[in-house]
Amino acid sequence: MGNPILHFTRSIVSVLLFLMACPGIAGTDISSASRIPTYEVSTAGISPDRFRVYTIMDPSRSLTIDEIASDQIKGDGPTGTLKPARVYIKSPNIDYWLIFRLTNSSEKPVNRIVRFDEPFAKYANIYYREGDEWRFQSAGLATPIDNRPVHNRNPIFPVNIGPNETKTIYLKLHSNYGMITIGIHCNEPEAFLNWELLQTAWYMFYFGATSALVAYNLFLFFALREKLYLYYVLHGTCYISWVLIYSGFDLYLGVSEIMHYRLNSVVDLVLVFLALFTRQLLQTPINLPRIDKVLIGIAGIAIIHGIASYIEITYYHYITFLAFPSYLFFMLLGVYAVMKNITLAGYYLLSMGLYFSGIIVLALLLMGLIPYNPLSRYLYMPGSLAEFTTLSLALAYRVRLLQNQNTLFQKQLIETERRTKERLERAVAERTDALRKANTELERMAKKDGLTGLANRRLLNERLRHEWKRLARERQPMAAILCDIDHFKKFNDQYGHQGGDECLIKAARTIERCLHRPGDLASRYGGEEFLILLPNTDSAGALTTAERIRSAIEDLAIKHENSETSDRLTMSFGVAAANPHEGVTAEQLVAAADESLYRAKNQGRNQVVRS
Repeated sequence: MGNPILHFTRSIVSVLLFLMACPGIAGTDISSASRIPTYEVSTAGISPDRFRVYTIMDPSRSLTIDEIASDQIKGDGPTGTLKPARVYIKSPNIDYWLIFRLTNSSEKPVNRIVRFDEPFAKYANIYYREGDEWRFQSAGLATPIDNRPVHNRNPIFPVNIGPNETKTIYLKLHSNYGMITIGIHCNEPEAFLNWELLQTAWYMFYFGATSALVAYNLFLFFALREKLYLYYVLHGTCYISWVLIYSGFDLYLGVSEIMHYRLNSVVDLVLVFLALFTRQLLQTPINLPRIDKVLIGIAGIAIIHGIASYIEITYYHYITFLAFPSYLFFMLLGVYAVMKNITLAGYYLLSMGLYFSGIIVLALLLMGLIPYNPLSRYLYMPGSLAEFTTLSLALAYRVRLLQNQNTLFQKQLIETERRTKERLERAVAERTDALRKANTELERMAKKDGLTGLANRRLLNERLRHEWKRLARERQPMAAILCDIDHFKKFNDQYGHQGGDECLIKAARTIERCLHRPGDLASRYGGEEFLILLPNTDSAGALTTAERIRSAIEDLAIKHENSETSDRLTMSFGVAAANPHEGVTAEQLVAAADESLYRAKNQGRNQVVRS
């Protein structure tokens, strides 16, 4: 990747070396067309307001320099016309030949810079005679900066004109962009250097100022974690990137021609993130739901156009037909939002007005509808800088609004708490019992399974620990039954989740009905698994209880057509018993019951197996 400062320095050095170069060899122009304009450049460059060039448009893109110079275009070939030195390129399928003469009537050689003022050209070639040979140089996007006559993002050519010499300059121009204008200039080297330094300084100021605003809002995003600030950052970053590409400064970074074309699609992301930012700032999903759909549509179309432009650059010029109505829509939306008194709508309208004015002037300029001048060419940059600044102020003001709202909310909360405390103090005596009952009920509900009403894992664990310690002291046994509905997944697939839930509820109620002692506890252990704790119960008693539940489940006669065990709902049971005082842990008891359940499933299901 190249160093932009190094490239710019090399650009200046190239021109300085040119100033010290010797004049070229005088040659003879072979074109005799009297319509080619001639300009005296012995004292200064060519004034832009009187600079005209003889222009030949070649839709066939087949004409050679010899054919152009000899004025021997035959048949239905193109004819030339005298036009201003600002060329409107309406189509990427045309070659433009631009011809003019430079004459030096003084006794001293002069050096001049012939340059294009935009980096849009794929091919920008210069031809002129030196003796009997053609002098040829190329400096378009197809030519890397390092291979150009002057290391500059725009096509620039140094031309030496000897004493009393006239040179016919032939410029061949082709661009893969359409609906743009490119101007031709012929300057003194010193004037060119001054303009280049001024232009570069302005761009650096712009990039620095806008990047600072984007960075500030990036920090706000990190602090607040709101998408609004992220969309602003992405919109600003994409726009800055587009200006970098549009101005050709990306070429200093070593960007290839193909990648330069592809990167132009970032302008569509500018629209995408501006639409998303607008939705968040004006809260259009809530405040303006119909308009919100249009914003989503703009973002969608921009994404499609961006993909198309990335694949084929010739689609890029259609951005005008998307951007102009989109920005006009944003403007009208701002007006409508102000009329609706939507928060921050005034900031939004002001920013869009500044932004849109620069964009529309640039669009009209590129389409050749308004005259070229530095203001019309670069107005979009202060316009976008003003937009970034205004929106940044709006976002900063939004932070202040949020702080004010938070302060107001805190005051209201404190006042509400004070009033609530007073009411509670007055009612504390009569509500003490009700609160106690409510807390008891909440505690009970917190330990119940929401679907079946059985004990949940929390209550199960508490009871298991408590009973295990008690039975260890009393040297009494405990039994556990782990049961599972057979083929429950297939039941769900056949009868749906609602049918599965009803099945679980019926199974839970049946289990509870089969437990006869207050100390016995039935709990929902997993999805379709139930764990039953039987304190003071040995293995034989647990087998009896498990068989009673298994039979009761089967007697429910719940249809289960997809079961591989029976045509009705069945359950498998694993039984285990242990004596806590013998050093066995509660976890080992449950694991033993789980192992028994596993064997019951492997042995055909719908049965009780003891460990």
